[in-house]
Amino acid sequence: MFQRLVCSLSILSLSIATAHAAESVPLDTPRLQSIDNFRDIAGITTAYTTAHDGTLRSGVFYRSNAITPSAADLATLNSLGIKAVYDLRTPSEIAATPDTMLSGATYENIDIIGSTTSGSNITNISFKSAADAIAMMEQTNRAFVSDAGMRGQFGTLFNELASVDAAQLFHCTAGKDRTGWTAAVLQSIAGVDDATIMANYLATNDYTAARVAATLKALPASMAAIYEPLLGVQASYLQAGLDEVKTEYGSMDNYLKQGLGLSQETIYVLRGKLVEYHSLPGQAGLIGNAAAGAELLRQLQNTQLSGTYSAYNYYLQSAIDAGTLGGVESQVGGQVHADAASYLLRENAMIEQAAAPFASGSDLKVGRYRLWSTALASYLGTDGSAHAESSNEHSQGLMVGITQRFSEQLSARGGFGYSKGSVGAAGGEADTDFSFLNLGARYGFASLERGLFVDANASAGYVDYDSKRDLGGGLGTAKGDTHGKLSGATLALGYRALVNGLTFEPSLGLRVSHLDLNGFKEQGSELSLDVDDNKQTRRSAVANLNVGFAPLAMGNWQLVPGVQVGYEHVLGEHQVESQSQLLGLDIEQRAAFDNRDQFSGGVNVMASLGALSVGAQVAANGGGDSHGYSGGLKASYAF
Repeated sequence: MFQRLVCSLSILSLSIATAHAAESVPLDTPRLQSIDNFRDIAGITTAYTTAHDGTLRSGVFYRSNAITPSAADLATLNSLGIKAVYDLRTPSEIAATPDTMLSGATYENIDIIGSTTSGSNITNISFKSAADAIAMMEQTNRAFVSDAGMRGQFGTLFNELASVDAAQLFHCTAGKDRTGWTAAVLQSIAGVDDATIMANYLATNDYTAARVAATLKALPASMAAIYEPLLGVQASYLQAGLDEVKTEYGSMDNYLKQGLGLSQETIYVLRGKLVEYHSLPGQAGLIGNAAAGAELLRQLQNTQLSGTYSAYNYYLQSAIDAGTLGGVESQVGGQVHADAASYLLRENAMIEQAAAPFASGSDLKVGRYRLWSTALASYLGTDGSAHAESSNEHSQGLMVGITQRFSEQLSARGGFGYSKGSVGAAGGEADTDFSFLNLGARYGFASLERGLFVDANASAGYVDYDSKRDLGGGLGTAKGDTHGKLSGATLALGYRALVNGLTFEPSLGLRVSHLDLNGFKEQGSELSLDVDDNKQTRRSAVANLNVGFAPLAMGNWQLVPGVQVGYEHVLGEHQVESQSQLLGLDIEQRAAFDNRDQFSGGVNVMASLGALSVGAQVAANGGGDSHGYSGGLKASYAF
């Protein structure tokens, strides 16, 4: 079932994760009558907690004595999904008590003791006293660390355990010494504390108490006293091995890498299999897009990417050790897709701005035409906030059109154009190529020169969309492309007045923009997203004031300066979001631009020589955390 990682629910998600961290996770590992030391290394009755707010996963690694189950216990074992069995015994031990094969599981013998460099075999040593037996068991655990042959075999075992993506079982004869050391090392890799590791090691005495008691009862008292230390475990056994690790290598990490030859990647794979972290570094302090991204990273622990040789697993385990997510939490969710959608929904305003100087047709005589073109460039930056990373938008556009005055009261216009946009945010960049057609008309109730008028504008076009996101953390670059449609319309009511040589043209209107961008699948990274269709509509109330000054003569040219002031207020929901999926998990991201109110102001000048006119305009706009500017060059010819 999909789990939605919505920004607005991030605080709730974090509180749930915190609650999980505080709860104990019960284990229901079956107790087998015929194999008394079979158990899950995750714990006894509840799963062990680990460093960095983790809990051991159950059903990953099982430990056991020799696999000689009854029919009922064999059925239980076969139900656990165990896919690999590692027998750590010597050939003579296996010959004496061969394993029963589990259904669907591979079998591998990794002889820990028989392949030692000394060639000694502790399974065939006799003792004269209990002290000799204890000393031998302590020395055996030291040899797990000091003996090159044993280290080689343990290295093979841990590499094998890392390579299988399913439940696995390892065992020796009694399931306490070779098996006990293996379990202790795995628990150390997971970050279980020393006291808990020791308690788990000593639990063998509880699991095997009945069998050991029966064995001792069958021996003569003098022999039982000598061999009793061999049948169970004592803290000094394991401690001897752990002390040898410190003496020879200084730390368990050095023992794993230098002694057993394990790579950092393999250690991280084992830890990924073993541990689920209930919170990630810094996650509790995050909100908005970063919180959703961090929660996605956390929940990916329960997918095929975790506990395997994946870039994600290496990144996450490194982040746990480093204590920081390194900014990936802000980049993984695909904020740039939301920012690009927000940008596109505001493209219709740019189109209207391009056509505005030629919209009225009031400077034309009835039946005349004006052929015009305008080039625009703009920039808008939105500062980062707690909810989203900063974004920036760059666009360049060209539009060619024609305006005709049909009568004293009516003019119409049409044009086509192209706008190339680039949106950058949260480690990503999206390029939007927009090709469009534009139509408009103005009707003056008295005339186009003065009085009340209504103006209509509509545009529609095709969007070609390409994106690239650098995820950071060694996770690669996710790339995607798609296409879609963008349309919009504005209807405004205005008044045109001439006062002391100045032309005032205030207007109020409603603008609607609709984006229909097809969904797509990114490529290039394990964390590439399946991005949903993005269908959104933006409705705004708009107010504009255009002021034209009296013409100024400069030789044969006439200059007409002007000023424009604009205001836009978004109606209804003003935030733009994107939705995506990754391995069954949903994530939602919010655009950085979330202003309900936007202001603009600019100046322009048109120079005319007969039928030819050229001009330029510059403008600034802003609102909330956004700020930008635009500029344009214009040319027209009347005929």
